[in-house]
Amino acid sequence: MVQKLLFSFLGIIFILGKTHSQAYLDRHSVVQSDAWISNVKSNSPNPIRGNIHWIRYDLGETYSLQKSKIWNVNTPGLLNAGARTVIIDYSIDGSVWYEWGRYLLNQGTGTSFYEGQDGPDFSGLAARYLLINIRDNHGHASYGGLSEIKVDATPTTVSVKDDNLTSSIELSATPNPFRSQSTISLINLPENQEFTYQLTDINGRLLKKDKVTTNKIEISGNDLQTGMYYFSVIHKSGIKTIPIEFIK
Repeated sequence: MVQKLLFSFLGIIFILGKTHSQAYLDRHSVVQSDAWISNVKSNSPNPIRGNIHWIRYDLGETYSLQKSKIWNVNTPGLLNAGARTVIIDYSIDGSVWYEWGRYLLNQGTGTSFYEGQDGPDFSGLAARYLLINIRDNHGHASYGGLSEIKVDATPTTVSVKDDNLTSSIELSATPNPFRSQSTISLINLPENQEFTYQLTDINGRLLKKDKVTTNKIEISGNDLQTGMYYFSVIHKSGIKTIPIEFIK
């Protein structure tokens, strides 16, 4: 696995994956060797994931992670080996893992014009390790993989005091399920700390994001479809998530 580090005015951009030739910015080649493809499942570094296709990235030190972009397998004939549902875990020490969330990846196009898709916005989460666990692919009987992940990042540290600060927070939603509006209560929210919150759908698509300025946050169902959603509170040291269900 080849890791490239690029520097920009936004900070460090980690490109995690094989190096590849691109005639245009953000386009990915169709060459099989420019992708990571696993043909054997094994025990994930996060034991709760079990036997699965997985890939772990070590950034070398702790970084504050921001927006990301993901390219799936883009080789004609192997597009169905590309990851579909992935579980993204993160760690600071490589031993204790926390779940960031689950994300749905589109199939690659198999052309040199393939530009990938937006990945999760980690909102300043501090991590040294990222772990991508492939829950299912686009139909291949035995292979699973992806081509590349790009993550905007800046150096950061996490103090002992702040380490996994979100573990003390309790979240509750009333009502849940809800038809028009639900109130999310943030219990034991520490003072003088910066938190953000986000609402994502079951496929990991970001629907709403803002700073936490109160311990009660209203979620409206005006623009939602019937289904399950995830409300998350994010601090640089961790993330806390609860499911909420909207019913029309």
